[in-house]
Amino acid sequence: MFDERWEEFSRERLGGFPVPEDVRILAAAQWAGQGHCLERFGITLLEPGARHPLTDTDYLSEEDRADPEIMANCAAAEQMTQYLKAVAQDEDGNFYGYWLHPRQRLDTQPPPVIKVDTEWTYWPLGGRTLSEACLYDITFEDDELFVELAAELAQLRIAVPARSRNDLEVPSADPSPEDVHEQLCRAQRQKLGLPD
Repeated sequence: MFDERWEEFSRERLGGFPVPEDVRILAAAQWAGQGHCLERFGITLLEPGARHPLTDTDYLSEEDRADPEIMANCAAAEQMTQYLKAVAQDEDGNFYGYWLHPRQRLDTQPPPVIKVDTEWTYWPLGGRTLSEACLYDITFEDDELFVELAAELAQLRIAVPARSRNDLEVPSADPSPEDVHEQLCRAQRQKLGLPD
């Protein structure tokens, strides 16, 4: 039913990696207008043609665009899109993506899910899937809410074996997104002749 859309989603959102099963289920529910429980918290899957949130600089003023420090950071953020594949966004402009840096080992675990806030702070989330990472992010210490949302995901055939946020291990991101962003920003600053 959504074959072409999956191919487009894989290519544009995941750099050609296969679409994880839970993302397929959430996207299919969203695209069919049935919705999913994460939408209650403002989290929706990005459409295949949507702009990557790290490249969205429409909010910058002319003064910002004239500031080489800001533009070096924006250029570094744009380069980060090759490693951080955005798949979902919340209503506050934060987004969730898979960390697919070439150094990240994917043979023993799925890629870590990273949340990026509007200040470009990178937050590794617990869990092995996007669904688990979203639960980790939105339930905080509310185990009752965690169980409720896990049950709603189970109705969509998305299994969440954990019983609380504390059961979700935070996978390590190698190298850390913050370090990569900082290195890219430093390189951009050097290009522009800015001091270290």
